[in-house]
Amino acid sequence: MDDAQYFVVPLSIQPEGEDFLIGSAEMDEFYQVPAAGRTVVTLLQAGKTPGEIKAMLAAEGGEMVDVDDFVAMLREIGFVYPVNEAHLHQERLAGRDEDKRILFRADPGIARAVFSAPVLVGYLAVVGYAGYLALFDPALRIDRHAFFIERDLALTLVLLLVLSSLAVALHELGHMLAAARHGVSSRLGIGNRLWNIVAEADLSGIWALPKRQRYLPLMAGMMVDLLVIALVTLAIAALRREGETGFAIFLLQALVLQVVVTIVWQFNLFLKTDVYYVLSNYLSYPNLDADARVYLRDCLYRVSGGRLGTSAEAPAYRSVRVLRVFSVLWIVGRIAALSLLLLVFLPTLARYAAKSYEAYRDPAASTYTMYDLGIFVLLSAIIFVGGVYMWLRGRWAARRA
Repeated sequence: MDDAQYFVVPLSIQPEGEDFLIGSAEMDEFYQVPAAGRTVVTLLQAGKTPGEIKAMLAAEGGEMVDVDDFVAMLREIGFVYPVNEAHLHQERLAGRDEDKRILFRADPGIARAVFSAPVLVGYLAVVGYAGYLALFDPALRIDRHAFFIERDLALTLVLLLVLSSLAVALHELGHMLAAARHGVSSRLGIGNRLWNIVAEADLSGIWALPKRQRYLPLMAGMMVDLLVIALVTLAIAALRREGETGFAIFLLQALVLQVVVTIVWQFNLFLKTDVYYVLSNYLSYPNLDADARVYLRDCLYRVSGGRLGTSAEAPAYRSVRVLRVFSVLWIVGRIAALSLLLLVFLPTLARYAAKSYEAYRDPAASTYTMYDLGIFVLLSAIIFVGGVYMWLRGRWAARRA
């Protein structure tokens, strides 16, 4: 091994606090390594063998690293190959073509224009004007009761799903366009956060960018959400000026509340949301969630006397203090989410189901009411069961892995 030369795949190397973030945008793989690890990678890129690298590091007398183990780790990841196996890299990339997610690429010039200073001024003007109108007109403010539906439940749910899906698509487009501004391609797919089905833009490639350039792609989705709220508020104001006070106003108010809930949802750090990634980037701790899971399993192992959890052998946490705080938020967040599911969502769905059954049994109930309630309950149950299935399937896959 000491005399072997290695082919190194195209890698980005970015400072990350005292360490370095090394990775491949093509592979969507990024790892945080100490300065000595970065030195080994750059020397491998220069064509040095492990034996030559060991001699150079020993001569410099700096931070030592087990070169053999480090190179073995790089081989396992797929960042380096013996020169006679370099073709394996292209074969591995070819396997990524089976990824069923939508690949998004955009002209960087167009993406830069979308996020240019003049457009930002227009954005602030629209958001500011909508906020100004809402300040003086209570009817344009967020209606926290907008989800309370008395009639036309199925129609309202379907239309709200369509409109909120469009809002989500714009949210993810904001992420991907902001990444494309720096020439980074993305992938869009459907995933889940616990039992909630969500659209996911994979922005792994932004970790090849300098730290300060990652913030805009990470925050662009919430910026789009604010713009959607502003535009819908202006639409409500226009309809009210025309004398509209009925279903259209109610539906748009429900859409505003839905987008507000989406923004608040981003602060659930334990679900690896947009705010989580902003925070982990700020703290230069890209593996915060993964380390927290290792830390919590280790704590459970020690508290239970080895009966539960998994022992962490010589963990190299970046910051134990940050990890402890995040772990508390991780536990509290999951307890709160489970409590909301068991104490609010499921009982509410059960009440609607009971109401639907009563309408079915009541001879005085209209056919429209019976079908309205039945379709509403059926759609709600399908969405919930689909989310639970994706959540449990993901957990099962993680356990097998």
